Amino acid sequence: MTDRPSLITRSAGYTALCLTAVASLAPLVWVGVASLRDSTQITSHPLGLPDRPRWDNYVKAWTQAHFADYLGNSLLIAAGAVLVVLMCAVPAAYALSSLRLPLSRPLFVLFLLGLMIPIWSIIIPLFFQMRSAGLVNTRTGAILVEACLGLPFAIFMLRAFMQTIPQGIIDAARIDGAGDLRIIWSVVLPLARPTLQALTVFEFMWSWNEMVVPLFFLQDESVRTLPIGLTFFQGRFTSDTGVIAAGTTLAIVPVLAVYLLLNRQFIRGLTAGATK
Repeated sequence: MTDRPSLITRSAGYTALCLTAVASLAPLVWVGVASLRDSTQITSHPLGLPDRPRWDNYVKAWTQAHFADYLGNSLLIAAGAVLVVLMCAVPAAYALSSLRLPLSRPLFVLFLLGLMIPIWSIIIPLFFQMRSAGLVNTRTGAILVEACLGLPFAIFMLRAFMQTIPQGIIDAARIDGAGDLRIIWSVVLPLARPTLQALTVFEFMWSWNEMVVPLFFLQDESVRTLPIGLTFFQGRFTSDTGVIAAGTTLAIVPVLAVYLLLNRQFIRGLTAGATK
């Protein structure tokens, strides 16, 4: 009798997980199937399977909508934003967690305010500042803005992990003559690898899907990113849903590839710092 509630609880948990997985994957599966159909088939039978796979939808999506240019811009901006975030967040989190700074707690609270302020409330003054600096319609400007938006969460996540590192390890490195930069490079970074990999996935995904920053700061078509490009792409092919679905499928591939490359450490990175 004691095992019965546990069995019911596990069954309910597995059922909830299966339903959540189906609800999450169903739209992706539908887009993938729709990318191999023409618009007539999709309109007449939205949930049907393709009679004959239309691989030319991917050719149209790649060649007729500057898809390669949008993809390259998105990859460059997302990778640049991730690099800037990691380079700035690691020393900041180390200083807030390991160094005895007199204003470390107020500074940390100041960083957390970045998680509470929506981008829409600062987008207009930020645009004028970036325009006066000559960074509008440049990939560098988009990288800097997206990196600044990602820094608060990155510092919060890395600080939580670095607080779990025993202070004795850092003190031993200091006794051996290592400075702060040497400690970060030789002690902190190897221990923080799972957290850094999880943070890389998060930041890449957020930067890749970001629409507000490219919409305001990347108005020229030559520097337009994929999410904004897909909105114009949809306007060009409103009657060809299969081509739109093909472009959306291609847009999913880079984020999925980054996750598959780093998935081994992803869960460890999420739980790092959960307990001290």
